[in-house]
Amino acid sequence: MNNLTIGKLAKEAGVGVETIRYYERRGLISQ
Repeated sequence: MNNLTIGKLAKEAGVGVETIRYYERRGLISQ
């Protein structure tokens, strides 16, 4: 699997970095 930085992932998904971190904390995505 591709290892993306949180910033690149957020940009590709069109959301903020804090949104990605929130999803990680909730267990919706893996680190």
